[in-house]
Amino acid sequence: MPANAQMGLRLELPKEVSAVETARQALLQFIEPSQPDGGVINRIEVVLEELVSNVVRHADQATRIVLSADLCEQGLLLWIEDDGAAFDPLAAQENAPFDTLENATLGGLGIPLIKRLTKSVDYERCGDINRMKVLFAL
Repeated sequence: MPANAQMGLRLELPKEVSAVETARQALLQFIEPSQPDGGVINRIEVVLEELVSNVVRHADQATRIVLSADLCEQGLLLWIEDDGAAFDPLAAQENAPFDTLENATLGGLGIPLIKRLTKSVDYERCGDINRMKVLFAL
């Protein structure tokens, strides 16, 4: 979470598969008082799982994941940070659309899905940290 932001939720996680569920439980508990509807909760869970599991599976040099969240006028702000090598997933080329399952390319669908499920998504490199920031309308 940026240093000047108000801290709502901050959770440091090991770079392990179990981090996905730990992050999900903590975030759901954090947003519960705002009573988001089921569709919003579903979108939040899908995006959170995608972001955290991407770090676990692909950020070879990362040793930790930090989940931060805050409620604001625009909705829910969520930050996922890792200390792996610099990588901007938003700059990666998206797979071409496919018409049949046989023509589908494996992988590469997570970021386009995140873009569709959130109000905004941004990446920045802050020193040695990769930071993904997403905004959900509540």
